[in-house]
Amino acid sequence: MATTGSVDVNLTTFGASVNSGTLLASNVIGGVKDQGDLIGLAIGIALAVGLLFGIVFLVLGVVPRLVGKLRGLRSA
Repeated sequence: MATTGSVDVNLTTFGASVNSGTLLASNVIGGVKDQGDLIGLAIGIALAVGLLFGIVFLVLGVVPRLVGKLRGLRSA
């Protein structure tokens, strides 16, 4: 059984779909990278602020003890 005719294969739309998919993947990866940088920055700022408050409270806790000891030394 012989058939005759022509087959037209047009890959233009397939290529455009692949290009669009790779562009979308690139944008998604770039967005995730940017969010990762922001998350790292937020963690760093939180640690810095926590350490700053810790140092301030440590100093505020030590100063009254030093003042008490100085008063004890003066009265002795």
